[in-house]
Amino acid sequence: MTHRFLLLAGLALTMGPLVLQAADFSSEDSKKKKKKKGPGDWCDTLQDFGELYDVKKKKNPYVQKVEIFGRYQQQWIYSDGTDRGRDFSGYGQELRRFRVGASVEFFDRWKFQGRINLEEGDVNNTRLHHNDVDTLIIRYESKDIGFLDEPMFGYGLTKVDFGGEWYTSSRYIKTVERSNLATIFSPDRATGFFSAFEIEDFDVVCGIFSSRDRDYALADWDGGEVYFASIRTKIGKGKLRADYMYVDATEEEDEIFGFNWAASLTYDKDIGDWELMVNGTYGRNEDGDIYGIVIMPSIYLIEDRLEAVFRYQWAHSTSLQLRPGNDNHTSIRAIAEADGLRIAPGDDNHAFYAGLNYYFCEDNLKLMTGIEYETLTGGITDTEATTLWGALRFYF
Repeated sequence: MTHRFLLLAGLALTMGPLVLQAADFSSEDSKKKKKKKGPGDWCDTLQDFGELYDVKKKKNPYVQKVEIFGRYQQQWIYSDGTDRGRDFSGYGQELRRFRVGASVEFFDRWKFQGRINLEEGDVNNTRLHHNDVDTLIIRYESKDIGFLDEPMFGYGLTKVDFGGEWYTSSRYIKTVERSNLATIFSPDRATGFFSAFEIEDFDVVCGIFSSRDRDYALADWDGGEVYFASIRTKIGKGKLRADYMYVDATEEEDEIFGFNWAASLTYDKDIGDWELMVNGTYGRNEDGDIYGIVIMPSIYLIEDRLEAVFRYQWAHSTSLQLRPGNDNHTSIRAIAEADGLRIAPGDDNHAFYAGLNYYFCEDNLKLMTGIEYETLTGGITDTEATTLWGALRFYF
């Protein structure tokens, strides 16, 4: 395993460059990042492509802005490992995300947004297929209410932004896949009421959601409720956020969360030329506690073009309930199962990731490569694997 890990690491780091929001509830719906100096007119065209109408160009008291948007994300994986002395290896690919949608801003303070999924999201499945609604939201941005600075109120099917990695949209994540720890506490889209507002130096986000899964678009409220709160502020020249979720539902009523409660603390800070994200998460489900940390530094080797990313993740559970990745998406679990080997749950998981990202047009068009070494132990499980990642990310 050692020599294979060194070989794959060398290939990833050598071939990589050659292969060439607090005012919103979800970062999926956050304002566009300020444009940097781009590589040319084609990049500006790509970034402005979806803007069909803007009140800045035409005065209209009824409709202020109309946009269309979409994202396409293709990824590849090669994994080689062992579990309880049995070898497994294999290659996989996936049309990870293909989404299109539209939004309309109207009557100055209202916004309606919807987006659909055009893929099934399974490993070795690149078939185009209208699957379901990804988000469906209506929101209202109020004038100041007392000490609340322009609070936002909304309802609909949305992403619940819990934790440092899950908060970051797939358009902007620096690794091909989020860590196992983030995946455990990343619920599917949820239907509910949510609000965001500012109080002095604090951004506050909160929501109440149905524990039922969506029925194509919105979910029913015939099960339990889930309460979410997030507080964000600046401290020590960095950004600190604390998230909490409580699931008030029986195991039968909870169709999308999979735990009783969870808490997360994330800190982002620039240190010289480095960007650093540190996250700690602790949660509990019917089988016990799960907790761990994620440390992710990154640095540009070529300004705005070539970025090096590193990530260490440690996750632990008080019972045997940790498994690597997802059997429905590109992961070592999916590769092992395709090779006829089922990885049993463990209780201690370590993962080391190193990658290179090349930005053709900022996050609108980028190529990602990575190498990840992962271990899972506990019970009868003794898994060790090295994974080579590749991904193409595009959005407008």
